Amino acid sequence: MASSVTAARFSVSRILKKTFTLASFLLVASLAIQQSAHASDAPNIKPALKKMLGGLALDVKDDLQKMVSDLKKTSCGGGLSGCYSTSKGKVQLYFFTSNSAQQTFIIVVDKQISMPKLFGNKVQNVMGQTSLRSLMISISTAEFDLTTARMPPDLKKVVDESYFGVSSLNFAAGAQMAARANLGGPIKLTMESLGVRADQLTMRAAIVMPIPMDISSGAGTGIDVASEMADGATMKQAGAKAAMPEAFVEFQFAPGSRLPMLLPPVTLTDATFFINNSLTFGYKGNAQFQGVGDKKILLQFQTPLTPEGAMDFLDFNFRMATPASFTMEDAARVIVAMASPDARLAKYGGGFIRGVGSFKEPLLAMAKPLAMFKMKNPNPPPEYKFGDASKPWPDNDKYFNIIVLGPLADGGPYYASGGQVAAFGQTLGWTDVSAGVNGYYNGAGADVSLRLGPLGKVPFRLSQETRIDMKRQDMAFRGNLAGQKIGIVMGPTKMSIEVNASCINPFEIKTSLEIKPTTDLAQIFDAEGGVNVDPSKITGCIGKELEAAYRKIAGEYKNLSGYTADMANAELKKISDAALIATKAAEDAAKKAAAESQKAAEDAAKASQKAAEDAAKAAQKAADDARKQYEQTKNAARDVANKATNAASNAFRDAGNAFKRLGKKKKHKKGPDPKFAASVFDWDYYYDKYPDVVNAKVDLKEHWMNNGFNEGRQGSPEFSATYYWNRYLDVQAACPTPSNKLQCALQNWLDEGIALGRQGSADVSMQSYLNRYSDLQNAFGVDNYDDALDHWMNYGEDENRNARPDSDYAGPVAGPRRAGGGGGGQWSDAAQCRNTYVIGFKTSSGKRLDGVQFLYANGQWGGVHGKLKNTQTVMLAAGEYITRVDYRSGGSMDAVTFISNQGRTFGRYGGTGGGANSYSVTPGQKLGCMAGRSGSEVDQLIFSSTGPR
Repeated sequence: MASSVTAARFSVSRILKKTFTLASFLLVASLAIQQSAHASDAPNIKPALKKMLGGLALDVKDDLQKMVSDLKKTSCGGGLSGCYSTSKGKVQLYFFTSNSAQQTFIIVVDKQISMPKLFGNKVQNVMGQTSLRSLMISISTAEFDLTTARMPPDLKKVVDESYFGVSSLNFAAGAQMAARANLGGPIKLTMESLGVRADQLTMRAAIVMPIPMDISSGAGTGIDVASEMADGATMKQAGAKAAMPEAFVEFQFAPGSRLPMLLPPVTLTDATFFINNSLTFGYKGNAQFQGVGDKKILLQFQTPLTPEGAMDFLDFNFRMATPASFTMEDAARVIVAMASPDARLAKYGGGFIRGVGSFKEPLLAMAKPLAMFKMKNPNPPPEYKFGDASKPWPDNDKYFNIIVLGPLADGGPYYASGGQVAAFGQTLGWTDVSAGVNGYYNGAGADVSLRLGPLGKVPFRLSQETRIDMKRQDMAFRGNLAGQKIGIVMGPTKMSIEVNASCINPFEIKTSLEIKPTTDLAQIFDAEGGVNVDPSKITGCIGKELEAAYRKIAGEYKNLSGYTADMANAELKKISDAALIATKAAEDAAKKAAAESQKAAEDAAKASQKAAEDAAKAAQKAADDARKQYEQTKNAARDVANKATNAASNAFRDAGNAFKRLGKKKKHKKGPDPKFAASVFDWDYYYDKYPDVVNAKVDLKEHWMNNGFNEGRQGSPEFSATYYWNRYLDVQAACPTPSNKLQCALQNWLDEGIALGRQGSADVSMQSYLNRYSDLQNAFGVDNYDDALDHWMNYGEDENRNARPDSDYAGPVAGPRRAGGGGGGQWSDAAQCRNTYVIGFKTSSGKRLDGVQFLYANGQWGGVHGKLKNTQTVMLAAGEYITRVDYRSGGSMDAVTFISNQGRTFGRYGGTGGGANSYSVTPGQKLGCMAGRSGSEVDQLIFSSTGPR
């Protein structure tokens, strides 16, 4: 039952955590076993232990009663004070004791039997026609180790033949059973579908001791038995736990077994498979993926089983903890392994990651550069060895840095991992790696110091990004120093480096080389001195800047190749000669101008008074005429634009947009092009704000669609993508790519920013608009920002209402954030909270967050959301408030943890499902009014800070 790594080590804490009812082993009434009084060497067995032995409903029960009296003392050592044994046919009975507190019975039935009814109907049906042999049952008053040196020969023979010859047995306080198992029924099919033989394992199961003597009587009888034992308090608590038993069965293999798994393809060692009463099936162990060498990855998998015993891949979960030495190539190999085809995953691309089959070949083609990226797990796991108490399975989530979630997760099935990363001799900081429907992606950045030709070592920001799918394989570093762009692009085997010339630094660097394990960016840049470029060929290099560039080449850059110092000096002489000629001409012109200016000044003085008076009148008239002309020109342009039928005009109308005075805007919607949503583009606003675009005589809508938005221009009073990206920290984190950050920020505004009341520009705030007008609050509610924006665009602006923000603070701020799914009904505590903050809460949780209720600083409780049962209540101390919420969520709220300004942590409330994330309030602010969605549980929470939204 256990090897040198103690394969059967059931600690008391584990038994309490994973319990089940051995229903078929229990009698309705306890049986007293009388011990022979005249045997001088008979053991002094506790009555309670004999009472429990008599409660086993075995076919050999009558034999056991007599065998207790036949126990004979045998020699033993290693701290044991008493060893006894006897046997009858296929039944062996052993009794061991080491002190007054510890007594242990071991019953061995050395024959094959059918699977007894141990569990609830669901699990029993899944176990099917499983058969057992060499059944071993232990009943012990304390935790007890029995090494092979202490085993009687008959017991050791059973262990050698049926339990893989392990070197020690460990027994927990209570009752446990083990057997060599030959699985049958659905569980056999499930195991074999993974590539595991179902007849090469032992099965272990346990119940908390004491055993209730009658299931119908609950744990009461067991608690009475516990009172008679040395550790009565602990046993009573264990007996109370036994009132609510939960099946938990483990299947274990011979020490050193290597299991070649099929789904996904991986070699698993130190493996443990399990199933419990809720039909959750899974396994864990040390995994080795093909192509990852001998690096062991701690792997844990679980998925629900259907009532028929089939794996339900809609809700699977892989967790992995990588060792200290791990690369992005290793991560790619793990991702490729997840391409295992299965009919149940066909509509998600056929594998455990959505669409992974479509980009696995491009991903592997980039294996060489990916191998250069060394990923550092911030908390590398300790060594795990099955059954070794000194190397247990790490239950702390902090070690697990890779997760693969099934189709029920948002965007699932997908892969995600994170950790520190270093590449080409540079530490890049934190990176997030993902793989899913959009292919493979990772990005990172760091402040580095590299030699740039004649400039020597200079500090600059270097960002790295990788995108791989079936259409592209882009791996690059990007940097910028005073107009010089540093680009490092990687291919399957080579990398190219390019630093463009600028007028400030008129030299360039261009090189390419093969990628090798020893490639170091610092050494590459150290070896490149740079090449001078003709400054006149550099875009925008003119005037004084051009002359300065020539001087650099003629001076400090004179030793570089390319454009030479002699060439630069020749150009400088031309500039100098031209300057002398210009100076003489200027002197002559100045003398002539001085004489003429004297006379002109006198004439001008006489006319100035009259001119000033005429000018004032003319200016007023011109202003009036200009305004009329401007409006006429604008109206004419509006008429032309309104009649246009090009693609931009159609997108403008399809988005519900409209020209002022030609119709109200429809309820804002994205339309076919989000850039034309009514809150994003307003034709009149764009006409008034950008005269350069008007003067260019282009279609304003077409200019906005093709140029203006990407240039960072603002298209409406309500929204500026540049302002919005700069204001919200989470938008910056979600939209890091320079080429796409404005489009990404726009999508965030339309998807959730409007509904959450975020501020889209420096000029308009829907939170301030609602707070300012009670009639709007009565009509829409205190936090219905969606309808408030419709009212502002269609009525409020024309009514000259004020939508300016109450605060001119531009950020950055932690904007409101949604966590969870879209189930249940919508709720908000805004009416009770009244712009205060959270100072307490009640929670109810199990595997998820079942219910929650919040207390606010005005003394008001919000509503009950979800269901509160077995409630936990927290009241914060005076001056204490919440500054951070750590949470896990997917289709619902799986768990929340609250952290206060005083460093106190409350929770975790909930389970370990979903993905992990965190919300921190705006610095100096507090966790404000809560909102979300709920039904029978909490489906969604919306976190927000007090202060500017």
